[in-house]
Amino acid sequence: MVDIGSIGNQFQPNRVTERSTGSSGVTSKKSASAGKSTAKDSVEISSGAKEAQSVSRLVQSARSSPDVRTEAVERARQTLAKGGYDGVEVSREAAKNMLGLL
Repeated sequence: MVDIGSIGNQFQPNRVTERSTGSSGVTSKKSASAGKSTAKDSVEISSGAKEAQSVSRLVQSARSSPDVRTEAVERARQTLAKGGYDGVEVSREAAKNMLGLL
C-alpha cells in the first residue's frame, strides 16, 4: 500500500509504506525513504492474537495442574473412616450428584 498522506504537503520521492498481515494476526508496518537511514519498523498485535495467547496460557495451566484434588480425596477418606458416609440419605445424595454429571 502506498502512503498518500504526504499528498498536498512536501513531496518526498520514493517514500513507500507497506503493511502486511500474517496468519498470526500480527500487522507489521515498514517505512522506507530514499536517502534516509531512519527507517522505523513497528508491530501491532491484534486483539484476537492477544486473546489467543491468553487462552493458550489458560490451557497450559490447566494441563499442568493435577487431575485429582488430593486434599479433597484425603478429606473423603477421613470422613469414610469415621463412618460419615453411612446412611440412605448420603447414598441418595451421591447418586443425584453422579446423575447430574451425566
